[in-house]
Amino acid sequence: MLKQLSNILANNYSEFYDEIKNIAYDSANEEYPSKLKNKMYNFDEMAVKIYGISQDLLPCSPDALYISDKIYFIEFKNGKLDTPDKKRNLRLKFAEGPYIILAKIFKSANMRFSKQEFFSLPKVGIVIYNGRKNPSEVLNIRYGSRFQLDEYNLTLYEHIYTFTFNQFEKLVIEGKHPFKFLTETY
Repeated sequence: MLKQLSNILANNYSEFYDEIKNIAYDSANEEYPSKLKNKMYNFDEMAVKIYGISQDLLPCSPDALYISDKIYFIEFKNGKLDTPDKKRNLRLKFAEGPYIILAKIFKSANMRFSKQEFFSLPKVGIVIYNGRKNPSEVLNIRYGSRFQLDEYNLTLYEHIYTFTFNQFEKLVIEGKHPFKFLTETY
C-alpha cells in the first residue's frame, strides 16, 4: 500500500510537494523556523484541496507527509505549547489527519482497502518544535516523545518523536535524512 500511496501522491498531489522551509513557515510571526530545502508533501494544503471547506470544518492535520519505508506525519511548531488546549490540538492533528484525511486520499483515488490494511500501515509521527519557546520540553532524553504524545506510541503509531528545529536540522545536515536516524540506537 505504501507504493500505491506514493503513486497517488505523485500523480494527484505533486503541486503540494514543497520544501520543508516553506511548509514550516510560521505565518503568525512571519518566520521561517527552518531553512531546509529538502522536500515533503504539504499535508495541510492537501487537506484543504480534498475537503474544499472552511477551516472550521476541516479535520486537524499535521503539516507534512513523507513516504519512504513508513508514512511519516510531521508537525512543525514554532510557537509555545504551554497550555492544555494547545497540547490537545497537537494530539488531535495526529489522530484526525492520518486517519481521516489519509483514508479520503485513498478513497478519492478509488483504491480499495480494508480497515485492517489501512490501520496496519506503518505510521510514525514527528513533532519539530522551537526549543527556545518551549525550554521546559528540551530534556536530556534524546528523541523521546513530549507534549503528552506518549499515549499514541505503539497504538496509533509505531512511535511519535519530538525534536527541536536545531536537532532536526542537524540530523538532516548530517545526512540522516530521510529519517534514517529513527532506526539508529542512541
